[in-house]
Amino acid sequence: MRKLKANRNFTPCVPVVDDETFGGFPFTWNITHVQTWIDNNLDQVDLSVVQIAPPSKGTDSDSLDEAWIPEADVTKPVIIVWMRPEFFKLIDGNHRVAKARRMGVAELQAYYLTEQQHRQFFAREQADMMYVKYWNEKLEQVEKGWGQWAVVGQMKV
Repeated sequence: MRKLKANRNFTPCVPVVDDETFGGFPFTWNITHVQTWIDNNLDQVDLSVVQIAPPSKGTDSDSLDEAWIPEADVTKPVIIVWMRPEFFKLIDGNHRVAKARRMGVAELQAYYLTEQQHRQFFAREQADMMYVKYWNEKLEQVEKGWGQWAVVGQMKV
């Protein structure tokens, strides 16, 4: 792992009407553009699996629209980003994960995007600069042995 450098020419991936987004300040991704990029760059994206933890109290987010869960297509890969050293974040597929849990599915296919790949889809102007600072601070903490947040290469959702 290495430190990141801010992209001086960063242009936010601003959502337009009907674009799907995920996240909150400062890291919001334009999921519609992420999916299009993946579809056009399959040779550059890691396709693997993610282990699905069994259902437990409070496992599914209260923010999920229950009406969408039965409609979720668990055959479509979820999208996961390398958010910080030793930690991945699910940015697309929360309804699929909720449905998989309820069905007893142990794993789902997942696209894993690197810290370099997912940055281009931030929807806010300052997000790249803030992300680089965030990543580099977390990298320094890991290098000092200040804790691990997850096992690299594995993610339980």
